[in-house]
Amino acid sequence: MQDTILIDNLAQLKCISDPFRIKLLECLYVMPKTGQQLADELDIPRAKIHYHLREMEKYGFIEIVKTEQKISIIQKFYAPTASEFIPAPYLLQFHEKSSEHVESKALKPLNIHINEEDFPHFKKELKKYLKKASVKSADSQYEIHIQPV
Repeated sequence: MQDTILIDNLAQLKCISDPFRIKLLECLYVMPKTGQQLADELDIPRAKIHYHLREMEKYGFIEIVKTEQKISIIQKFYAPTASEFIPAPYLLQFHEKSSEHVESKALKPLNIHINEEDFPHFKKELKKYLKKASVKSADSQYEIHIQPV
């Protein structure tokens, strides 16, 4: 599980903004559970639980951490992919002033510690993010320093 995941598109933000899905995330944060366990715990139909689990998995908020075969049924245990989900500031820009405010905040250095195993995935995601950001503002400049610790 990662510490923090940046919500970088409106579809993700919409998915996670549902109060019921936040409740599901809270239940899964305590320990991985199946859809049936969540349905029993919350006294809600299993079909409704599974619909919301599929949506949260589709947008990367939860993942299957374990499967067990019980008779002819494969049980999937879900857990959150991070302990914190934060919307990207640019998703909530409404006017010029807010855009300037976000840009001034973006000039601050950011230190991230990533283990070797996760670095290739981080690098790939960073490239996608920078490509998307440069399309929005062609005159943006980025300076990235990567140092082994």
